Amino acid sequence: MFGEEAFRTWPLVVAGALCFAALFVLVALLVEVLFEGHFRLTRTVVGFGVAAFVGYVGTALLLRRSGPPPSET
Repeated sequence: MFGEEAFRTWPLVVAGALCFAALFVLVALLVEVLFEGHFRLTRTVVGFGVAAFVGYVGTALLLRRSGPPPSET
């Protein structure tokens, strides 16, 4: 599912994590608008963004640590 290219360098990992977190924050803000009627940057919204960022970086760590798969030659 994941290719090596996305997690090859740390700047790409951080950029991907920031984009992923921004998408989660955007969705959480839209939910705030839906239920509260206005945009509010609440602790829950920030928590979703931080969780998405940490999850992406954690996944990158796991994939980079496991290394490339053994060749089948």
